[in-house]
Amino acid sequence: MAEQPAYDALIFDLGGVIVPHDNEVLRDRLVSRCAAPDAGDRLTAIAHAASYGNGERTIGDLHAVLVSSLGYDGDWLRFVEDWCCHLSLDASMLAFVEGLGELHRVMIFSNTNQQHWDHVVGLSGGRLGRFEAYLSHEIGDLKPALSSYALVAEKAGVEPGRCLFIDDRADNVEAARRAGFHAEVFTSQAALRDLLEGAGMATT
Repeated sequence: MAEQPAYDALIFDLGGVIVPHDNEVLRDRLVSRCAAPDAGDRLTAIAHAASYGNGERTIGDLHAVLVSSLGYDGDWLRFVEDWCCHLSLDASMLAFVEGLGELHRVMIFSNTNQQHWDHVVGLSGGRLGRFEAYLSHEIGDLKPALSSYALVAEKAGVEPGRCLFIDDRADNVEAARRAGFHAEVFTSQAALRDLLEGAGMATT
């Protein structure tokens, strides 16, 4: 009888794992279009309000707030361009995760919003959109809240103790562990391959 795989599912964060991002680039771009002299000090708190990530408010609402409170001078299309300017795609990592998906159940669990998701799906030529994805703005909850991990497990129909969660943020990994998942901090594709192969999971 074949040995049971170490994990029934592999769950990947998006940003910092498959999608590199530079939040300073985003901050600087937005601040450059704001008239308020204290825009740099106020922008982070406004943009990081949890309700923009959990779908309670839309990024269109954020655009309106920046226009009214910080004097942001771009229209909606310009704002979407600015809002996504810091995102790119790690083509090698995407291909690696796609390969894993041919061998194992692979999911994405990401704190994101519709505009960022649409942008990175476009960058990938639609490939990211083929994954089983649990996105904060769609499920209505955000990492590192323990409730978000429980919600993903429920929606996906998985047992946390049979899943491996990979994220670039240590706080998200620690929360996943508290929620019962196996979890590791992502450092590199090579290290991830070694981790999986060390656990007896095929990678090719």
